[in-house]
Amino acid sequence: MEHRTLGSTGLKVSILGFGGIPIKDVPEHEAVEVVNRALDLGIDFVHTSITYGDSAYKIGKVMVDRRDDCALAVKIGGSERTAEEAGGRLSETLEALNTDHAEIAELPVNAEGFPKAMGKGGAYEALQRARDEGVIDHIGITSHDVDFLEGAITTGKFSNVVMPFNYAASSAREGLIGSARRMGLGIIAMKVLGKGGLPMPSRALRYVLGHEIDTAIVGMNKVSEVEENIKTACELRKLTTGEIAELETMAEDIIRSDRLSSSGAVRRK
Repeated sequence: MEHRTLGSTGLKVSILGFGGIPIKDVPEHEAVEVVNRALDLGIDFVHTSITYGDSAYKIGKVMVDRRDDCALAVKIGGSERTAEEAGGRLSETLEALNTDHAEIAELPVNAEGFPKAMGKGGAYEALQRARDEGVIDHIGITSHDVDFLEGAITTGKFSNVVMPFNYAASSAREGLIGSARRMGLGIIAMKVLGKGGLPMPSRALRYVLGHEIDTAIVGMNKVSEVEENIKTACELRKLTTGEIAELETMAEDIIRSDRLSSSGAVRRK
């Protein structure tokens, strides 16, 4: 599988990363099998959070023997937390993962909470301290608000950005990806398969990997999903003009349906 350097961090990671949310929904022995299979087949970037149910604990079962086989990115909340609370959450996360170190800790934040998170006594202060002490190597930022992220990264406080990006939510490619690339930030795509709800998942993954991102984190809780996604990432065939046109048509249908649903025009059963 292709590896790309995560911005100016120097970390070289697989273009397909393991997203930890879905394994909270399967028994521990199945989750362990899934994570091990991902590592066996070349995924070496693992993303999780203590807020994802028992995901971090299940991944931690694997890290006991395989911590050196991957880079860990952990999401630490958040804009509402004090430095003390964020520091405690980071410690709790690392303990669950059976490690004392993570390559990346990410601050999940939105425009409203950003000033508090970045101010004196805010969550960023705890992550900065952890970086100074060698507990983490890099600080990232994540949000579902692409417009907010484009402004937030200009502070120069972050080494990577995690953004929602798929063929039905492609606004990131217009400005954020280019801005992050120019600033040397690592670019991590999330929601690549739209929480598993997008049609043609293999093509959806190819769409994202065809852009200037460094890695795409995809949630998986079955060995078959791991194998299929890795096959797609390893082949990495460019989309044809016809395939792109099909995705654009589906994206328009999805967006139209979402607008109707949010407006109340679609009756919910």
